[in-house]
Amino acid sequence: MEQLLYWCDLFGIVVFAFTGVLAAGHKQMDLFGAVVLACVTATGGGTTRDMILNVPVFWLQDSHYLWIAAATGAISFYLIRYLQVPMRLLKIADAMGLSVFVVIGTQKTLALGHSPAIAIVMGVMTGTFGGLIRDLLAGDIPLLLRREIYATAALSGAAVLVLLDTGGRIPGSAVVATGILVTLSIRLAALRWNLSAPTARFGK
Repeated sequence: MEQLLYWCDLFGIVVFAFTGVLAAGHKQMDLFGAVVLACVTATGGGTTRDMILNVPVFWLQDSHYLWIAAATGAISFYLIRYLQVPMRLLKIADAMGLSVFVVIGTQKTLALGHSPAIAIVMGVMTGTFGGLIRDLLAGDIPLLLRREIYATAALSGAAVLVLLDTGGRIPGSAVVATGILVTLSIRLAALRWNLSAPTARFGK
């Protein structure tokens, strides 16, 4: 189970680092800017989570995370210079990273003995805060704050994972896979059919 989560975590690092480079490319940043954006996108959510939970920050314990994020940023920077990358790919890649990090954050918080409610909050934070920092640094309105179904997808995936994990009857790998699929399915469905959350309307 721990090995599965570790590889999922590395996958999320690579995917989110790639989204950071895509965002940098659309803003015509240089190599340094792209690598910085890749690293903060890949590690921002987990760093915030660990600081709040008062545990060692994950990439300080294992520097491979940071090096993988930086390497992904550098390689992706040169790739996108020769490839026409649509903005939609950024959102699809972001959805993949979101789904993986939500599960990682939720599982880590549960393993530390915190309540299901705290685990859900930390899962959503792990999945969304890297993208939030990325969008702010790139000068965009964060996906988290738009009408798009984003935080809702993260919240749903984290909640499903907690519910399945509480019973203890379902294998851990199946719980992880289900949490990822729920988050990813809701987010991709929102992108496919342009679904959005309702907004408050104020009278004149």
